[in-house]
Amino acid sequence: MIAFLPVLRLLPETEKLVEMGVRLALTVAGAFVIMQVAFLLVGRLEHWMARAGRERPGSEQRAQTLAGLFRNLVKTVVWAGALIHALAIFGWDVKPLLAGAGILGVALGFGAQTLVRDLIAGFFILIENQFAVGEVVDVNGQPAQVEEVTLRCTRLRNFNGHVHYIPNGELKMVTNRSRGWNRLTVDVSVGANEDLARALSLCRRVVDELNADPAWSERLLDPVELWGVESLAGAEVQIRMVVRTRPGPDAFRVARELRFRCHEALVEAQVRTGVSREIAITQIPAGPGPADALEVPQENP
Repeated sequence: MIAFLPVLRLLPETEKLVEMGVRLALTVAGAFVIMQVAFLLVGRLEHWMARAGRERPGSEQRAQTLAGLFRNLVKTVVWAGALIHALAIFGWDVKPLLAGAGILGVALGFGAQTLVRDLIAGFFILIENQFAVGEVVDVNGQPAQVEEVTLRCTRLRNFNGHVHYIPNGELKMVTNRSRGWNRLTVDVSVGANEDLARALSLCRRVVDELNADPAWSERLLDPVELWGVESLAGAEVQIRMVVRTRPGPDAFRVARELRFRCHEALVEAQVRTGVSREIAITQIPAGPGPADALEVPQENP
């Protein structure tokens, strides 16, 4: 018991201890209220930015991205201020601490060049609106959906659901699949000994029927085009068609329907068919959705 007496002498008096507890509780409550008010203002700002740019594609995703950045900034500033005020309540002299933090920041600025590079890269990603939350991008040849963008790093989720955290300074080349339009080329193989004129006529009929079908034409930005014979590969001849749609799964769905109809028409006409191949691909929905969202272009064996 006697051993604890020196420790008890270090504690302030009961009245002082109660006062410090009350001030500390008020500090935490005040920080929470300030943060909630700031979040409300950020939400209003996000709504205003999305409404102001509603005529421009991607404005809603950009507003969501910037709002997330502002919320993280508010959270950091508010709780850092609350921590400094709490230290002052306990009797710490925070002026030397703030001065030391400034000196430490300068030292880190010289030493942490990678961190500075990431922050600068993140700043330009946001200013130039290179990509936004909800869009799908290619990084190192792998498609993934953007879940969060901060000044330091970008969080991506791939088709398998794996989450990747990539420092912004490491994003050397990024392909955004969610801007403007997507084009998909589809090749249908027929036997090299078949009547190519007849096969082309059948494919032309299928393309015209698909373009005239309201259920599918509304998904297209341009009518499906039949480009003709693309290549002669041994026992097969490739007939190429092209689909152009808005970013998203529409290109995949139209291409699948086109391949199905071509196959049915060729089989019905007793034209020997080969393997239809999907050559070029671009897609991506604006947010989480079906498996088409992150489908990777592949050739069927």
